[in-house]
Amino acid sequence: MQNSAFLRVISPTKEIAVTSDNDDELAVLTREIADKVTYVQSQTILIEVLKRDGHDVSDERELAKERSHLATRIARQFRLLEITSAREGNEPVSATQG
Repeated sequence: MQNSAFLRVISPTKEIAVTSDNDDELAVLTREIADKVTYVQSQTILIEVLKRDGHDVSDERELAKERSHLATRIARQFRLLEITSAREGNEPVSATQG
């Protein structure tokens, strides 16, 4: 199971059967993160091009919010991977189990 969770992280386009609530959430998070990374990257490039061309860019605040949201999703994904790993007996879950 740990391997399948890891594969979803490194290969989000590969479909892997899910068997628990955490696995379901991990699958959703992986898709959301992949979509958000693409969006943030494209917006970053767009803003840099517009700034270089002398345009006033007000979208930087929104981009900062998107990056923050992305970081939150990645942190949740990491936590779920820790929980899944601990459940399979591979490593202990920290005292801040969430």
